[in-house]
Amino acid sequence: MNENKFDAQRGYCRRLGHDVDFSYCRIAGDGIPCFKILDCWYERFDIKAFMESNYSTEEIKNILAPPQNKVATLYDLIAKAQKTDRPQKK
Repeated sequence: MNENKFDAQRGYCRRLGHDVDFSYCRIAGDGIPCFKILDCWYERFDIKAFMESNYSTEEIKNILAPPQNKVATLYDLIAKAQKTDRPQKK
């Protein structure tokens, strides 16, 4: 199935609270589909078939996993920044 086939269709985004093009949902998560893509598009076209024809089973599992909570994300970002900001010992 063509990955861009449905890009121009518009639908209501439950995360943002307004209409968006499917193309946004397809790349919303740092270049991968939003984890809510099945919830938002199942009424417009066969989103499950679209996902299965464009992504592997493992990719779909990762895409549909709920995002990390905000505290955990902040902790990870702080830890990463601390590692990169420390001067190298000689």
